Amino acid sequence: MNFITFAEKLGIDREAAIKVYRLFDGGYFESLYYSKPPILHKLREWPRKYLSKKLVLIRNIQLNQAFEALIWADIIAIYGMSSKLIDRPFKYDILEKNVEYVYEEIKKYSLSNNFTDYPMALSLDFVKVDFSPFINDLTNKRREEMKASDSEIINDIAYDSKLMEEIKVKYPWAKNVKRENAVRAFQLSERVNEFVDYVILYIYYIAASKTLHFDYTLISNMISDTIKIVEEEGSKAIKEQEVSSEYQRKVRELFQLIITTLNYF
Repeated sequence: MNFITFAEKLGIDREAAIKVYRLFDGGYFESLYYSKPPILHKLREWPRKYLSKKLVLIRNIQLNQAFEALIWADIIAIYGMSSKLIDRPFKYDILEKNVEYVYEEIKKYSLSNNFTDYPMALSLDFVKVDFSPFINDLTNKRREEMKASDSEIINDIAYDSKLMEEIKVKYPWAKNVKRENAVRAFQLSERVNEFVDYVILYIYYIAASKTLHFDYTLISNMISDTIKIVEEEGSKAIKEQEVSSEYQRKVRELFQLIITTLNYF
């Protein structure tokens, strides 16, 4: 089921749903579903995807309803994914807190940009809609990610980075670097420190995904707070060598994998 079908089942105008979907690039569900691992990295600037000057185009009740449906679909899909992965239920009030937070951020952004009108929550009735297709899609995406090798994920991040593009421009030999050797290329390019700084944030989310730390944390916290916890604990594992959880041990393991690979030559 896609967002348009979902919105129609809520009684929302189809054209309004299509417009909102296009304005906000399918919301966070689309970003997560079509992202390469680690997909949770797409949440680190939550809820910035909703915060743009496109908000002024949400001018009538139909568009407002569609926009709220997009936010709810994203939030429920994310919590449903985590709930399914760790086999624990989540409470409805945590969903409401997330929605309230998003609308508070929308209000702040709108007022700071002198928007006279901006979207407000309408309290849609979601009882008649099944969210499981969204939840199952993200859950399956995460399970695939958890099976992928750490080195494969990290080499993909390196290969697809802007840093790699810059290296290919500067060093002719880099154009022949294979994806599976992408990390090693940074050693030869003398841009090791830049790459390490770049990849560290991705390390946090690979570890948080594979250990399910993100999911256990999310069940009782808002998305924004979960992101802060993941990054703060991950930072302590790197900078202070703190290892007080399976998540922090995984962060250290991934960091060491990168350092070892960089020192290959």
